[in-house]
Amino acid sequence: MTPSETTCAFVSLGCFKNTVDTEVLGGLLAGMGVHIVSPYEDADWVVINTCGFIQTAKEESIGEIFSALEKKAGGQVRHVAVTGCLSERYLSDLRKNFPDVDLLWGVNDPQELARAIATGTPAVYGGAAPFLYDHTHPRILTTPPNTAFVKISEGCDMNCSFCAIPAIRGAYRSREAESVVREAAAMRERGVAELVLISQNSTHFGRDLTPPSQLPGLLQALSTLGFDWIRVLYLMPEEVSEEVLAGFSHPGVLPYFDLPFQHVVPTLLRRMHRRGDAESFARLISSIRRSFPEAVIRSTFITGFPGETEDAFRQLCEFARESRIERIGAFAFSPEEGTPAFDLDNQVAPEDAQNRREELMDISDANLEAYNRRILETAQWFLPGGPSPWERGTTLGRIASQAPEVDGLTEIHADIPMTSAPVRVRISSFRQNILQGEPT
Repeated sequence: MTPSETTCAFVSLGCFKNTVDTEVLGGLLAGMGVHIVSPYEDADWVVINTCGFIQTAKEESIGEIFSALEKKAGGQVRHVAVTGCLSERYLSDLRKNFPDVDLLWGVNDPQELARAIATGTPAVYGGAAPFLYDHTHPRILTTPPNTAFVKISEGCDMNCSFCAIPAIRGAYRSREAESVVREAAAMRERGVAELVLISQNSTHFGRDLTPPSQLPGLLQALSTLGFDWIRVLYLMPEEVSEEVLAGFSHPGVLPYFDLPFQHVVPTLLRRMHRRGDAESFARLISSIRRSFPEAVIRSTFITGFPGETEDAFRQLCEFARESRIERIGAFAFSPEEGTPAFDLDNQVAPEDAQNRREELMDISDANLEAYNRRILETAQWFLPGGPSPWERGTTLGRIASQAPEVDGLTEIHADIPMTSAPVRVRISSFRQNILQGEPT
């Protein structure tokens, strides 16, 4: 079978960085003549881009592998490829437990993976150099046509004690700012209205280069390209300076601040190999709100980290309430093999960690409801994503304070083309994390 006769479908799991990896692999395959099809269609190949970050993600990835192999046994697909973080982390285990997977690959050397799929020739993963794509790599887009993710770096040097990412993805390495700008310009020419910058630590962008560059300069350059929205995800709060905040003043850059605090008690943060405390985080939030009155803050926290006492958890809850963080995500601690936190003393019972997570999410719900009430009857910019499956004549999308996938949706009672730039709408009601409104 020639590449032009080969079809390939993708299942992309995990974070937005994985989404970009899937799109790069798809672009490489398309460039070789392979036809990319929907994951709901029969295909010669199904490629599962796995996540191996925490236990629940690993279980989801393994479930998708079983599902793909069932389709292979039933003749719906001919071949199965497994790539991404789970296979990078557990390559030998997957080889032993899933002998019917045709290609097992990690996170590097996507060119060789694409060649093996396109030509149908055997290939064995191992020993590949750390990979970092740039503007010269072709990409397909799996997002709505007016939104695109651009990865500005790969890997991480934070060495948080709970995180396996450095072991999976390697050391932090930034793309050249010019490469990011050139890729972004091509996205804008394709009609993309929202550019979402992603990284394991966006605040650290460019500091590892020679000569060094910084996030504010990148934002300034991107702001000249005409995007309606430029959204930055994953700002390490310990590294957010006044200079970094100044970068958010450029045209098009949204006052949306994604700050994964993880906790607020100093002793726990030190055990996590993180810096900061409740007071410094509160000062940062106050500084953001002074500089950007319409700012929306998102953060994530870990409950049940080893050594978290009931008092420490109460301090976290108090901070979450008093800071009025609009969007809070919480994860019960997942002990991951190969990380320092796996063997820490004073482990918290999993059921206690989960109960604490649920309590923190109750605070999250209250904060979100307060924010939603605050914006009732206000005019907001709305980026359409597609027709609503719930009611004819309505459009689903997001307002500027809603990042893709994690912050809910907005439902507008009008037909708005999904290729449209943001339009002005009035928020009239809400239910949980779904806002509703009408065009102004």
